[in-house]
Amino acid sequence: MKNYRIKIGLLFILAVFTFSACNPTTAPKNPPEASPIAIPIETAAPPTQPATTTPTLDSPTLQAGQSTFAFHHEGRGQVVLVNGGPERGKPANDPLELWGWDGRQWSLVAADTDGPTWRNWAAIAYDSTRDVLIIHGGLQGPAQRFSETWEWDGNTWTKFEGDGPGAREGSLMVYDSVRRKVVLFGGAEGMEINGDTWEWDKGTWTKVNENGPAPRFPGGMVFDTVRSQVLMYSGHFASTTGEFINYDDLWAWDGRSWKEIPAEGDTPGHRTHAAMVYDPQTQRILLFSGGMDIFMSDIWAWDGGGWTDLSVSGTPSRSGHSVAYDPRRDRFVLFGGIERPAQPAQSDTWEWDRTQWVCLSNCQ
Repeated sequence: MKNYRIKIGLLFILAVFTFSACNPTTAPKNPPEASPIAIPIETAAPPTQPATTTPTLDSPTLQAGQSTFAFHHEGRGQVVLVNGGPERGKPANDPLELWGWDGRQWSLVAADTDGPTWRNWAAIAYDSTRDVLIIHGGLQGPAQRFSETWEWDGNTWTKFEGDGPGAREGSLMVYDSVRRKVVLFGGAEGMEINGDTWEWDKGTWTKVNENGPAPRFPGGMVFDTVRSQVLMYSGHFASTTGEFINYDDLWAWDGRSWKEIPAEGDTPGHRTHAAMVYDPQTQRILLFSGGMDIFMSDIWAWDGGGWTDLSVSGTPSRSGHSVAYDPRRDRFVLFGGIERPAQPAQSDTWEWDRTQWVCLSNCQ
């Protein structure tokens, strides 16, 4: 499908990425209660986890960026967070921060001045085969957009420039561990929202498809290991009238083409900035919260045939958050995101053991 040009101003697009309150044309289905149920640490913390963490005066402080990405780093054996930048006040030349979670607290892993500067809404994926983090694009503001690709091998950053997707923000990207390639879809490039598909392999970008899902940005993407396919859910497109075209469709990429998976039964509905994670224990895809003017507080599971609302109480009400599965501790780690429209990003950390949620750091 050819890319569609939007005749709206650049600032309007940026406003989307900063979670400004807006009215979608399609309301989310089955909205939960307005506020999440926070489980008190002293009554809900698992016995193996300390309830709180108090950083020393010499410790750096983790302040959530507008966009983040959490993943389990095989080499380090822990969840690592790629932190963007705050809404204002951060010097443009400050390096991108990587933080590690040990189950009790975050510690700074890398803030390399020889690596990328901080950026929000970059496309990020983790290549578990090579144990390498890949970052493409992103921006600091309307005057500072990035088109290069970076790789981090656990110690050193390497910069790649040349032909590729260009200076995009809000693209969806994930690592296909079967085909051993990184897959990128869509995103905004200047005043254009794209519907093309790219693959990153051996330091080179290749455009592999222009047909399939409608052009969009911030939905959810994940690799379904048991079914060997990339899954993409939801997202939206900004129309020429300033309204959003919201999608609640599910698509699968098999390495050659996209195929829409028809909805049967209940679905999560429209979810912008949702977090999607593969659960190896249940072999299901889990979708955590997300939303636009209504921020959900729920978890849905996809088993290859349909969606199921898990009806989990205490799920934080969030949009733009990050969730990663920690296989060593069999926990899902949730960091940051926006709790309500037009609010700053949270810097709290939660864990879910498939039974209950526990807030472990920077709890409100």
